Amino acid sequence: MAKVIEFHFTEKGRLPKLSPEELEGFKKKFADILKEYPDVKYNGTYANEGGMGICDWDAPDAEVVKEIVTKALGAPPADPVIVVKKVM
Repeated sequence: MAKVIEFHFTEKGRLPKLSPEELEGFKKKFADILKEYPDVKYNGTYANEGGMGICDWDAPDAEVVKEIVTKALGAPPADPVIVVKKVM
């Protein structure tokens, strides 16, 4: 299992501001998609007020995360999705 980071830092890739209802709808859709990937663990999304941030995953590789994100958003990620290794 790899540690995969999905970035959200460009104007196009930043997280949009969503209403509470929109966020709940997206969470449900996202949870339903994740059920198709039992070997993937989504650890959370972390962002600042401007929508710049990361999503933290444990997955077989970055391609699987890109596939999940594409299903959830209807388009591939705008910013890089990379495998990282702990250095400290």
